Amino acid sequence: MRRVLKHRFWRGGVALLRLILTLLLALTLTTRAQAAAGTFEADDGLPPVVEDTMKAEDCTVTYLVADIATGDMYGVRMRITPAPNARPVNNLMPCPKDIPLRVATRALDVCIARASGPKVCVYADMGRDFEKRPAVSNSVESTSGCASDKAASIGVACWRMGALQICGVGCGASAEAAITAAVGRCEAKHQRSCPITGALPVLAPR
Repeated sequence: MRRVLKHRFWRGGVALLRLILTLLLALTLTTRAQAAAGTFEADDGLPPVVEDTMKAEDCTVTYLVADIATGDMYGVRMRITPAPNARPVNNLMPCPKDIPLRVATRALDVCIARASGPKVCVYADMGRDFEKRPAVSNSVESTSGCASDKAASIGVACWRMGALQICGVGCGASAEAAITAAVGRCEAKHQRSCPITGALPVLAPR
């Protein structure tokens, strides 16, 4: 008889234990849900857009424009939306074969917005005898820029005529290569030594 009572008591104890465990499990799940909701609400300060650093870079054309009154040089990056069917090569989206003139014009506007007047702003790849005719019409927009799918750096090389710097632009796989190309272009066009040089990346650092 005692064995029977003991057995019944044990069965009742198991049922009670299961009930307690069930309640504890439910309480734990509720606590976790509340904690998760609280954590989510705490992340409201995150930016609305998170850039995918593994995504292929869009085509970027970097132009060099100059304020001939002050000698300031501006590097202006212009991003171009790729065609819908474009596919990346080496994690870079291809650039259009022909860059619209308005893209270069907008780069020139960056200089104009900062200069004393629009007539002192030109493209950095300057024409022959620029020292005699220092005007935007004697500079070349297409050769003042480098496209990201063809070059990593854009370089400039100049010589000085009084207060005026006369320059040529070059593109290359590195800063050194871009400067070498710019020096070659400047010296071939102007028949002068072009010792004033500089370079910057075509793409902005990530």
